[in-house]
Amino acid sequence: MGEMSSMCAGRSARSILAVVTATMLLASAASNAVPMEEPSKVKIEAEANDTFDTATWILVETPDTHVTGKLEKRYVPDCEPDTYMLLFDKQNGIVNRDDNSSPLGNGWASGIEEIDDSNGFIDNSDGSRSLRIGLTGRADGLDGVFNGLFQNDPHHQKGEFTLIVTWLDENDEPCPAVMLLPDGLGEAPNPQVYVDRFETGAEAFYLNYVVPIDAVSASIAVDNTTGWIRTCRDVDYLRLDNLVPLCDYCFTQIGGIDCECRPTDTLVGWFDKLGHLIQLSYDWSNDTGYSEICFTADSHGVAILAVTGEGDADFDGMHDGGPRDIVYCDEREWGHGVCGCWTFAIRTIAPHGEGSPMGPDDGMPSEAELLLIAMDRGDINRDGTTNTADLGILLGNFGWIQPQPSR
Repeated sequence: MGEMSSMCAGRSARSILAVVTATMLLASAASNAVPMEEPSKVKIEAEANDTFDTATWILVETPDTHVTGKLEKRYVPDCEPDTYMLLFDKQNGIVNRDDNSSPLGNGWASGIEEIDDSNGFIDNSDGSRSLRIGLTGRADGLDGVFNGLFQNDPHHQKGEFTLIVTWLDENDEPCPAVMLLPDGLGEAPNPQVYVDRFETGAEAFYLNYVVPIDAVSASIAVDNTTGWIRTCRDVDYLRLDNLVPLCDYCFTQIGGIDCECRPTDTLVGWFDKLGHLIQLSYDWSNDTGYSEICFTADSHGVAILAVTGEGDADFDGMHDGGPRDIVYCDEREWGHGVCGCWTFAIRTIAPHGEGSPMGPDDGMPSEAELLLIAMDRGDINRDGTTNTADLGILLGNFGWIQPQPSR
């Protein structure tokens, strides 16, 4: 009996020790545990999300979720000016000219080859030679006057160009990459590259080069496709997830300032799962141009929206009614012209259009109410789309009468 008591006492002591040890371990783990982060109320769009397939995934975790982002500038190819080139003698008389002979560019760029002492190099009577080039926009130069105008009207060519002068030896091969200039003038690279831009449509560029000592001839080529410009043509696609399936929501702009400190004038679109536009937003504030769009989450609790600049109803980044940005040529559209930050709030709408701000006490529609919402839209199978599958279900059950419960 004494032995039995001793065994029970030993087990009891070990049990108490185990309980104390476990309690200490739990307390230690609790003190070292990383506190759980609260769901984020503010979501930020992430570039690049300019297309339907690259939409930013937004997890709607709280009833008062806000989404913020920015319509940014994008680099696009510059205008491609139609250039006209002239070579001048010492008295500024025209000795050579060209319109579209450059091997570079888009076919509208100028170029002249086999330039030598007979048709372009100028003897300066001091042991040095010069090459004087005039580059303008067509049709300046056609009238024999080099001034950026054609019969007192600007040539209207805009955009960047790159002019390349290559010095050649007696075998028509490029000379070394570094060449000596006469009269101790130092060295010159080969080729020599000059980059500039027609800004106003009335410029005429006059360039003077010192011919290197060992150069026998030269070739000039213009590339009119090297320019890039920054323009406002961003589109931000968003995939809102974790919504209540088949519940109505509104996406309302509540803030945003553009690069000129004015309210960011946005346009929002709602798209189906195939990327087809369902609906456009409207301006809920005439003073700010802020947008609002109401939509229905699909059966998976997902909705796809896109934010762009006002006037870009096809969401390609360009203004549909004509060019809005400062830089354009030949009536080509360069962007919708809206750059700036934006912030939208997500709120629910009670079934059948009774609006209420989204909040923790609003409550969610019941299963029966969700079914009624789907039926209102003809979405019988509740897959988020009303199509021939729903029609097939209807036709398959056409004529059936639901039995009435007995009273």
